Amino acid sequence: MATAIFEQLINGTMMGSIYVLMALGMVLIYGVMHVLNFAHGVLFMTGGYLTHLFFFNLTGSYPLAIVLSILTLALIGVVLEGVIFRPLRDNLRMQIVASVGLILIIQNGVIQLWGPRALQMRTSSVSSLVKVGQLSFTMQHFVIIAVVVSAVTALYLFLTFTRLGTAMRATSQHPEAAIVVGINPNRIYALTFMIACALAGLGGALLGPLFLIFPQMGDAPMLKALSAIVIGGMGSIPGAIVGGFGIGVVESLSTLVIPSDYRDTIVFAILILMLLLRPWGLFGVRVRGEH
Repeated sequence: MATAIFEQLINGTMMGSIYVLMALGMVLIYGVMHVLNFAHGVLFMTGGYLTHLFFFNLTGSYPLAIVLSILTLALIGVVLEGVIFRPLRDNLRMQIVASVGLILIIQNGVIQLWGPRALQMRTSSVSSLVKVGQLSFTMQHFVIIAVVVSAVTALYLFLTFTRLGTAMRATSQHPEAAIVVGINPNRIYALTFMIACALAGLGGALLGPLFLIFPQMGDAPMLKALSAIVIGGMGSIPGAIVGGFGIGVVESLSTLVIPSDYRDTIVFAILILMLLLRPWGLFGVRVRGEH
């Protein structure tokens, strides 16, 4: 039993790492810009497809393909912010409509370019096995965990110790005051969307070799990331991290007692329970009138 628990802890930490990347990107966009981007899942999917393209058709190097995918998603993020979400910044309903439109456009565009069939991307990190006691894991499991921990650490250092990071935090707290001290909010918003889209692309690039790459591959991670954000607290970066890892571990451990087909039930049951008992989340700020 202890072996099975440890195996699911590793699997859960790996999937939780993917949810953390997704949740952090969405939290950054919402926290700094107060924009809801429900198209984050298709950006995740695009990262998988682009990494496949760069790996097989351009570089032959998986790490370099990841870097190129991240850079491409960052540029896409700048374009999406400037062309679509900036004009809709103060219109929540239109943000949701635009997100749904983006989902349809990007998914259908991917199908036109790559076809409806799922793609496979076998890398050496998937073929290589790491033995831990009696268990064997692919090297990709530990690559994902290590890369995500590094990315989260880098994001923390950036937000805490750099001028741009300070400007992002100031803009999220009080945009008008940020303008007074010389911060250009539009540049900060573009930077925020760029970082968020890069994180989504990184998630797709990391998960692609373990599973198949297909047009709907970002749907489940985005739903889990949204759940992590609500459980952790809207706009809270520590909440997104704890929520993401927590959901990954809980859903993996739940397969020890219930069929794996029903593991999503546990996650969303926790989400509903949190909404009923503590709607502002674990790390969120309680708003006057919430019970």
